[in-house]
Amino acid sequence: MRIYLPDTKYKNGEAVNYNFEENLAACFNDFSEGSTLQLLVSVTGSADKVLVSGDLEASVEETCSRCLVTFNRTFQTDFTEAFTVTGETTAESPEERAEETANMLTVTGDYLYLDEYIRQLVILAREHSPICRPDCKGICPGCGTDLNVSTCSCDTGDEQVDIRLLKLKELKQGS
Repeated sequence: MRIYLPDTKYKNGEAVNYNFEENLAACFNDFSEGSTLQLLVSVTGSADKVLVSGDLEASVEETCSRCLVTFNRTFQTDFTEAFTVTGETTAESPEERAEETANMLTVTGDYLYLDEYIRQLVILAREHSPICRPDCKGICPGCGTDLNVSTCSCDTGDEQVDIRLLKLKELKQGS
């Protein structure tokens, strides 16, 4: 995902729009096969700044934090960022320039490489502990049965009470 900056400079402050549709697994190692990205970007350039704003929609394969089932989750986020145009860089490859662009918010040369910046946006937009559905029951801590699919036959007696909570059980019995 790169943007040719001379196109934006010739527009004299007018925005240039770009549309990217990517397979996230092909672009980044952090995502599983089938994860997709749709990106609408508006770029405005001047002599020393490049203003990038847009909407990002991604469909990512997640693992439920309760029942460990994999599911596809779609999310959307918008962003606006100002990149400073500089004349010097130590990066030689497009991957190194993309990392420099994302971490230092600088642009060198004729191309703005958005790959690493977009990867970081997708990671930050993801949920920390995703769940497959709001009423997910999870798995049984004793036998590992998926409680959404079936019930388990574990004994819910005293041996499964957390020892840190035994004092509360004594208080309940005393009243």
